[in-house]
Amino acid sequence: MSLSLEEIKGEFREGYQRTEEVLSGMDAYIMKLEKRISLLEKQQHGIELLTARIDEIETAIYADETDLPVTQPKIYVG
Repeated sequence: MSLSLEEIKGEFREGYQRTEEVLSGMDAYIMKLEKRISLLEKQQHGIELLTARIDEIETAIYADETDLPVTQPKIYVG
């Protein structure tokens, strides 16, 4: 079976359009994944900042407890 030049052109055009649709879909999916990765990185950065802040607060709390002078309790009689 032989194809005419116009039929071959139509086959190539159809194949090209299908390829473009697939590549376009892949581009859209890659963009979606990049957005998700970006959000996860921002969340991770936020978690790291919160962890660092909690460590600072805990250090300050425990430092204050060890710096307090130990005094004997006083009893006031009135």
